[in-house]
Amino acid sequence: MTYLPGQNRIENALLGFQSTVSHYLWIRTVLYFGSHYITDKNFTWLVQMVDIITRLNPYFYPAYEFAGLMIPDLCGNPDASRAILERGIFYLGDTRWNIAFFLGTIYYKYYDDPETAAQYYALASRVPGENSHKLAGLASAYYRKSGKAQEGKNLLLFMYETSESPDVKKYLRDRLQKEYGVLQ
Repeated sequence: MTYLPGQNRIENALLGFQSTVSHYLWIRTVLYFGSHYITDKNFTWLVQMVDIITRLNPYFYPAYEFAGLMIPDLCGNPDASRAILERGIFYLGDTRWNIAFFLGTIYYKYYDDPETAAQYYALASRVPGENSHKLAGLASAYYRKSGKAQEGKNLLLFMYETSESPDVKKYLRDRLQKEYGVLQ
């Protein structure tokens, strides 16, 4: 990483092979992480490595997952993780619920901001998938924790009204009944 120029200069030199180079750098990042994890746990270059990978190939999901799970704790840098994940929301936010989920967790755990965490959990719940209703329930709980119970209720009601799955409807109905006393 010491010899790797900044993104502005490297992109011009790659002649369209940004994705290939990002995959090579990903392999080097995993090797770097592994070697330091089992020895000194000093990850001096880890943030820069993951950052350049996501800049060269903004659709490479494993780097965002790594940024959400490893960088805040092991590097002690939730700000860098947040910046990388916000880039991921822009490129993959409508297909990967995990990125918004990681951001919500960072906002709650490191910034003590349950309202922003709830907003990211709600964003994660809007990505189609089998966990959408559970993420909506999580968002609702964090909205309540931040004093915005009506927003949490509205999110659950919206999910309930638009769901076609009887199992999801049952889960949401039970949640609405338990938390807000509606939908008997």
